[in-house]
Amino acid sequence: MGNVIAEDTLVAKLEDGTTVIMKVILDSIKEMGFSPFGGVIFSANITTQIGFMTPEELKEKVKDMPVHYPEQQLPTDGWEVVDIEWQRPAVIETTVNTSKGIFSVRIITEATMAARNMSYRLPYGDPLYQIAWVYKTSWRPQERDVMERLKSAERAIRYTSPGEPTYRVN
Repeated sequence: MGNVIAEDTLVAKLEDGTTVIMKVILDSIKEMGFSPFGGVIFSANITTQIGFMTPEELKEKVKDMPVHYPEQQLPTDGWEVVDIEWQRPAVIETTVNTSKGIFSVRIITEATMAARNMSYRLPYGDPLYQIAWVYKTSWRPQERDVMERLKSAERAIRYTSPGEPTYRVN
């Protein structure tokens, strides 16, 4: 894995009690051309690492099923859709220096569908799961650089009176 720019973790709870944990890692991001949204478009390289915490009763149901190894082609039989009860999406935010200035970029990763296969088990005893997800990317030009924002914040702080070390921010 290359340099990690930013990362966050998506957590989703499935209706069967399984918890999906997906680490989302932004490895690189660069300007790729024109967009009407601020004048630039971005290309991001994102790596994901997915794990599942499966209830013991589900592991017990598949303990005698054939083993499916992750490098094998997925089986075409035995799949069932499992609803996502709730989730905490992964949210990655970073800044990118471009030919059009500095942009704040936000990438939200949300799980959209889940399926499980109780006809097979993974080598460590879990049923097979597949998760579908989407990246929702947005960006906007930064209005000012960091130093300008700090100077603006310093100007906005006023003492309520000389004897009180209390600050008020406008």
